[in-house]
Amino acid sequence: MSVRSDLISQITTNLSATSNITISSELPFISGGNPLYSTNMNTVYVGEQDIEKETLYVTLDSGNVEQTTTTINAYVATDAKEQFSDINNVISSLLLAGDVISNTVEVTKSYETEIADDVITYTFEYNFTTI
Repeated sequence: MSVRSDLISQITTNLSATSNITISSELPFISGGNPLYSTNMNTVYVGEQDIEKETLYVTLDSGNVEQTTTTINAYVATDAKEQFSDINNVISSLLLAGDVISNTVEVTKSYETEIADDVITYTFEYNFTTI
């Protein structure tokens, strides 16, 4: 399984008790000029994996020790006028979902919000580093 599918599985588990949010396995593509997460509010969309490799060491046998960083963004948009009461639990659950990805040496997670018109968009960034 890929890191993206593992992340989606954990997000689904973490948010299973939350009735306000659904999780989509679709990519957050743009339809009609708008990303799906802004059209389908209260739905979590997880983007594609962006994989970056960096050589840490060259070994004596001419092999390489590489560090791989996988970056994945997740998005959810909510109505700013009708914000649900457990949004802080949703944010915490989405951030905690990154902690269960195995074989990592470092995991960083962050999120930011953007308000446009009456929509709050939460963008989560997960970085998973392996060697």
